Amino acid sequence: MSVELDEMDRKLLNMLQRDARTPFARIAREFGVSEATVRFRVKKLVEKGVVTRFITMLDPRKIGLPITATIVVKVEPTLLDKASERLASFDEAHHVFQSTGEYDIVAVVHARDMAHLSEIRKRVKMIPGVRDVFVSVATRIMRVEPVFKL
Repeated sequence: MSVELDEMDRKLLNMLQRDARTPFARIAREFGVSEATVRFRVKKLVEKGVVTRFITMLDPRKIGLPITATIVVKVEPTLLDKASERLASFDEAHHVFQSTGEYDIVAVVHARDMAHLSEIRKRVKMIPGVRDVFVSVATRIMRVEPVFKL
């Protein structure tokens, strides 16, 4: 369900998306409000689930995970939720979606090497209800953008 955001919420979220470490005092000065107002706004955005967490974004290639792949999975309909949850629990799975179309689950994974990717594929195939697995390795990362334009 969508949450109603006013202009200050949008500006605050845009700023925090660029750098979640931006001090509230600096935001308050820039917006012309008190630091308490900024803290209150952020607290409300967290409580409403608009902000789910504050993170540091890493380049997987620079931390030993140079292989990025998409795994698409066909699953028995009665086991879709359990299979999706199981795949989402894999440490290597960074995005997992239930999907319409030919495949039921789409996952983006990161692996140390091709042997590691092969092992991930085998683990996916062993999930109860999985009927078919297709893996496509990314040859080049063109864009990873976690920021939403508000």
